[in-house]
Amino acid sequence: MRVAVIGLGVVGRAQARMLAGHTLVTYDAAGGDPYPETQIAGCDFAVITVGTPAAADGSADLAQVYEAFRRLPAGLPVLIRSTVPPRTTAALQARHGAPVCHAPEFMHERPGGAWRETTDVPYLILGGTPAACAFFRPLLAAVFPGRIHECSATEAELVKYTANLHWAARVTFVNEMARICAAVGAHWENVRAAWLEDPRVAPEYTGYAGFPPGFGGRCWPKDLAALIAAARDRGYHPAFLESVQEANRRFQG
Repeated sequence: MRVAVIGLGVVGRAQARMLAGHTLVTYDAAGGDPYPETQIAGCDFAVITVGTPAAADGSADLAQVYEAFRRLPAGLPVLIRSTVPPRTTAALQARHGAPVCHAPEFMHERPGGAWRETTDVPYLILGGTPAACAFFRPLLAAVFPGRIHECSATEAELVKYTANLHWAARVTFVNEMARICAAVGAHWENVRAAWLEDPRVAPEYTGYAGFPPGFGGRCWPKDLAALIAAARDRGYHPAFLESVQEANRRFQG
């Protein structure tokens, strides 16, 4: 098959490696190369992995996603692997005229993370209409060795935010407990070691010593801000997420 990969950041390069058995047409606007319009028109589907940075108001800036769609042929199926706010994929599907699915990426950002490649992740979330999922599932099953879970596109979008913000909240909780330990004269690492005797508690993101307070990186802060903005836009006040955001600012300040 011929596959277009639009966006060649960390996620885009990983998709190219996963799809290396196919003929690939790649494009990244930052590279300055001419847009391969003719070659993309001959592809069987496209994978969009462009950035969705935070806008000034904290919402996700989807300009690169919209531009990628604008330049694609109307009949070309699209798999979105960029992180996008809830209902984005459904809106794009409604006006694109071809199958559109969202498959959020869960590769580890942190150095030393076990999931360095898309194919290291043991699961893939495939979100879209039944028809769109039916188109993409066999194509992905041929290159992805893990299990594939289907759901709606909006649910798939929220899975990514749920995963990232769960860990962000956990880091914030650990920072708070470490500060309380220091205030009362206890050592967090000793408390942590005893806490982890509970088999229900996993050790991920519970360490504190040797790490800067709070969380940063390319994903968690922008995803936290984006989901807060998306919830407010739909008339819901996400007070808990706002508290996580404010606490993280306090720890980093």
